Amino acid sequence: MKKARIFLAEASLEEQNIGRGEHSESNNAHYPVGLTYLDAALRRNGYEVLTKDYTLWREFRCLEDIRNVVETFKPQFIGFSVMTMTRASTFKAIKLIKSIDKNIKIALGGIHPNVMYKQLLENLEIDAVCLGEGDESLVELCDAWVKNKPIGKIKGIAFKKGNNVIVTAQRELRRDLNNIPFPSYDIFMKPEIRHVLMITSRGCPNKCTFCCLDILSRRLWRPRSPKNIVDEVEYVVKKYPWVERIEFIDDTFTLDNHRVIEICKEIIKRGIKIKFQCQGRIKPVSREMFFWMEKAGFDQIGFGIETGSRKILATINKGITQEDCVNALKILREFKKLKVAKYLIVGLPGETWETVTETIDFIKKLQRIKRMEYFYASPLWVYPGTAVYELAKSRGVIDDSYWISDKPCPLFTLEHPAEELIKMSNKIAFETMLAQEGILIVKEFIKRVIKSPKYYIKRFLVGTTNLRGFS
Repeated sequence: MKKARIFLAEASLEEQNIGRGEHSESNNAHYPVGLTYLDAALRRNGYEVLTKDYTLWREFRCLEDIRNVVETFKPQFIGFSVMTMTRASTFKAIKLIKSIDKNIKIALGGIHPNVMYKQLLENLEIDAVCLGEGDESLVELCDAWVKNKPIGKIKGIAFKKGNNVIVTAQRELRRDLNNIPFPSYDIFMKPEIRHVLMITSRGCPNKCTFCCLDILSRRLWRPRSPKNIVDEVEYVVKKYPWVERIEFIDDTFTLDNHRVIEICKEIIKRGIKIKFQCQGRIKPVSREMFFWMEKAGFDQIGFGIETGSRKILATINKGITQEDCVNALKILREFKKLKVAKYLIVGLPGETWETVTETIDFIKKLQRIKRMEYFYASPLWVYPGTAVYELAKSRGVIDDSYWISDKPCPLFTLEHPAEELIKMSNKIAFETMLAQEGILIVKEFIKRVIKSPKYYIKRFLVGTTNLRGFS
């Protein structure tokens, strides 16, 4: 017997953050993995669940569809996963839902509500916020609402009682992730989706100055077993034979080199033939790990290098050095099938044109060791809960009231205006591209401009038509 109907969703991203201005309502690209875990947990407990991803939808179309879902599916409860860059569209969705039916219970989860739960409860017509990893809290919350019972004893939530915001006892983080049901792939999977995202661990032991994910995981890294991971890989490969690639999107997939090796050996043992890629830390790495990754079918690994400035690298709590980057690339040079993607940030505190030049020179040095993919240097976004945000607050250029507005997530413009950050980003991208690929990159860029001219005219000629900093 079904307990209730629940609608799970993630609302539209801000226009400025949809890649190349492209919108898609087809869910043929990546989808929110967190929602698939929540969906699975609720279904396991007898709920009728409808889950939708609106992140690449235009906002007005997102709101139209949410209205249709509320009027036809008639959910008793609605859960929104919220990022800072989807908060504004979520606010509008909440107002819309409550205008249709005030009796619908609404819960929020995700990184933004975890940081700003008090503000959200005080300003929005919502019923609860799930704090931390919400797959257990949301089920217990819905169970209580079904039975019309008080929610004050449920661990890991916040709610409003009268004029007060109540925060319940902290929920213990799950240490054993092997008994969590596989995510609900069926809600999004179709033959057009050839690239599947998978999570093999939770948490990150680091606390980078530009990141706030430690608020969810409390810097506690918890891995799944190699057998459990490859069981899921095998499940996906057999059920969706059109899938060509699996990407492990853990914050720190390579944190335990031995575990990665065991995963690879298990993949090989089962004869699974598919491409893999992952994101990892530049340290620790080993020749043995890369050997088994390549043998198992990995063809790309992404590293957050962030900057080539020794001074800035030492201030962002990344825990890596230039020497660590050089060491990793020297080892990877031996493995021809393993491509390397690098992720860079421009505009970190202390950034100058001199440090931009240092980054360019350092990336060129690494490129002489091993060819690297992905040349874009992302301007630094400011998120609540980060050390970068606290710095901006201390200088009086932004405060918490910003996050209840519908203004877009800002760039870190305390030291440089947005236009200058874009120029810095362009300089890093062009000079490192030309140093590595020369005319081939120029030809590829021309193809992209022809495909999306409006985006690239804004991005490279106008500068920051749809990007902004503090205001």
